[in-house]
Amino acid sequence: MNGALTKARPIPLALMFLVGVGYLVAAPATSGIFVAIDVAATAAVFVLFLFLFIPVQADKGAPLWLQNVSALALLLLVAAAFFRWADADWGRLGYLFFNFEVMSRPGVMMRMLSGLWIAVQVFLFSLVLATLLGMFMAVVRSIVNDALLNFFIDVYVDVFRAIPPIVLLLVTYSALPYSGIVLSPFATGVVALTLVEAAYLTEVFRAGIEAIHRNQVLSARSIGLTAWQAMRLVVLPQSVRIVLPDYSNRLIGLMKRTAETSVIAIAEILKVAQDLQSQFVNATPLIVGALLYMVVLFPMTRIVSRVEKTRPRT
Repeated sequence: MNGALTKARPIPLALMFLVGVGYLVAAPATSGIFVAIDVAATAAVFVLFLFLFIPVQADKGAPLWLQNVSALALLLLVAAAFFRWADADWGRLGYLFFNFEVMSRPGVMMRMLSGLWIAVQVFLFSLVLATLLGMFMAVVRSIVNDALLNFFIDVYVDVFRAIPPIVLLLVTYSALPYSGIVLSPFATGVVALTLVEAAYLTEVFRAGIEAIHRNQVLSARSIGLTAWQAMRLVVLPQSVRIVLPDYSNRLIGLMKRTAETSVIAIAEILKVAQDLQSQFVNATPLIVGALLYMVVLFPMTRIVSRVEKTRPRT
């Protein structure tokens, strides 16, 4: 009996989905006492659909494609219910946020792509500098037995991990000129993001270095290698693979953080989108900016997911 209740039944599920979507989309609006009937009917649609949906997800013998399609069907039902019951001005919403006539005007899309390219440049420069600085401090912290030097490294890591990047951007951009150091907005953004990200990467690399058993270092020293040679030839090649998943996640976060440089007038995606929004009194450029970030970040997230599966198991 229990097996019959939990067995996947895709055809009834598909029919229930079609009936539910048909009702939620095509049924006329109600008023008065009929609103209660409408609410009850909407609830019944979801109860009956879930009654058929749960066995499909629970059935280990059900094909993966069927489980994915049924999950998508549930999302479509939720969207149809939201469309039916939300008191929204859909026409106005579409005009303000999905008005792609704005993006088709001469030069608009090129400005957005130019902003994307600047964001990528900020990301790449910051990534390279933060990686070098973070790895250097992690190596020094691991092999140099200087309490004062290690104390300053720990202070740097703690301070720059605690400072919000956007605050550091604003303070750096505003204060440096008074000290006689005048940097362009681009250089200021790279410096600020590098200082923040290097603090995180220092800990990422240090964790990887400390994961290598000390006996390997002692063995390397016993055959005549110096501490630096043992680190370069024995420890770092192994630790890089260990930290790669965490490093990749930091990489994604750094790319998203480039949007914060808009506060110091770097013409990256968000800054360009905000300028276009003010120019056309329309938020569609912000939606397009978000899509451009997704174009860059979605492949990165998929790569990171694959990299995480290669993490060595201890």
